[in-house]
Amino acid sequence: MKGKSKSRKIGLALGGGAARGLAHIGVLKVLEEEGIVIHRVAGTSAGSLIGSLFCAGLGWQKIAEVARNIDWGNLVSPTWPSLGLVSPDKLEKTLNDILRRKRFEELAVPFRAVAVDIASGEEVVLNSGAVARAVRASCSIPGIFEPTEFEGRLLVDGGLVNDVPTDVVKDMGAELVIGVDLNADRVINRRPENLIEIFYRSLNILIYNSTQRARRVADVMVVPELQGFAYHDLSRLDELIARGTKAMRAQINKVKKLTR
Repeated sequence: MKGKSKSRKIGLALGGGAARGLAHIGVLKVLEEEGIVIHRVAGTSAGSLIGSLFCAGLGWQKIAEVARNIDWGNLVSPTWPSLGLVSPDKLEKTLNDILRRKRFEELAVPFRAVAVDIASGEEVVLNSGAVARAVRASCSIPGIFEPTEFEGRLLVDGGLVNDVPTDVVKDMGAELVIGVDLNADRVINRRPENLIEIFYRSLNILIYNSTQRARRVADVMVVPELQGFAYHDLSRLDELIARGTKAMRAQINKVKKLTR
């Protein structure tokens, strides 16, 4: 991928947000259109899913096409009784099909997926093995998705400890770090409408401190306006892309200035 930004290695940290993760496509759209080359990517939960596709060489339009043809039936299946309400087996299979079973070392752009060891509570930064398995682990919302077995660990959604992994891309060697926070509207004065919103409100409380740390590390923080967008609704793809586009456009001059 050719572009204009050559002087500094740029890292992109994509935060979690379930269906809201579709807003990341709008962020990638602006970066691609402006010729901003991304050299490192780390993602948590939905951010790991979109990040893996980008690092495999898919442009924003191809990622949008993939998203347009996917619903929850392609990603999860009921599993009860178990350690979760649904199994993400389908998510892993779907992603393996799209990525052609790529491993981390085969990706075009260095990539990390963030998860949590549910037994120890430790953050786990995944950087080897099958990409689809790592993304599945990073997306395994505790209590909803079954935890994922990965190299002897039982892993769940990385948003519990590091929702916008700006420090991870910094450690990967990024000299300029762009973070994307999809959960800035944490304080919502209305009752949650369903079980998924209950879980995500709970997660939002847990991830608040980690996002404050992410903001301190980030050189540029992109915050799409997503109030009113549910975590489970995949039908609003175009609107979410537009929100991501608008938020990235608002920060693009700052990015350009910092890349000079």
